[in-house]
Amino acid sequence: MSETMNSSWLTPDTGNLRFATAMGVGLLLELAALGLLMPIMAHKQTPALTPAVVKLSVITPPAPKPAPPVPVPPKPVAQPVVQPVAKPLPPPPKPAAHHVVRHVVRHVPVPKPLPKTLPTPPQAVKPPPVPVPPQPVVPPAPSAGAVDVFSAAIKAALQAHANEVYPQSAQMAHEAGSPQLTFTYLNGVVSNIALTRSSGFPLLDAAALRDARIAHYPAPPSGFAGRTYQITVAVDFRLAAVSIDAD
Repeated sequence: MSETMNSSWLTPDTGNLRFATAMGVGLLLELAALGLLMPIMAHKQTPALTPAVVKLSVITPPAPKPAPPVPVPPKPVAQPVVQPVAKPLPPPPKPAAHHVVRHVVRHVPVPKPLPKTLPTPPQAVKPPPVPVPPQPVVPPAPSAGAVDVFSAAIKAALQAHANEVYPQSAQMAHEAGSPQLTFTYLNGVVSNIALTRSSGFPLLDAAALRDARIAHYPAPPSGFAGRTYQITVAVDFRLAAVSIDAD
């Protein structure tokens, strides 16, 4: 059905076309007549123009409305100050009851002093007697002949080793002499050996000191034991033979 309506609108209708043309022509004619009449009517009805009066007046602006009053804040209500209520102090403690201690003084009988007894002084103890060491038995002094015999034995002990200590270099240099020694003798032992007279040859002096240190001395004979002797003796260094001279 919609398709049939659309085709009828598109197909020109002869009767409608004629009516529309007649209406258009009539409208044009009315407009033309109106256009001719308008100037005539305007000419007749236009009155004389009067000058327009322009009035100027100052427009006073309306008075501003008063600002609304600012509301005043209410005054703060003073809060009532609450005073702290002091707590009642506790009642003071009752003083402790002091018990009075009564010291009962008992009368103790004073003991009677005992009679003083003097201590018995200790008996003096006699010290034991100090033992007296026995006096050493001093042998009788040797005779002059015994001294000569003992001196000869000491010198013989030295001369027995003189040839052993005689330096070979001194012999080749034909050095000879008799250095003199002094030493202490006690029970077959000598000490404090010293050179008391030089031979003039250092090699012979040193040989004499060495001889006194290595010699074998005789034991003290009867009457010489326990006695200290100072002996002076000369040692002879000879190229041919060794001899000893007693002082």
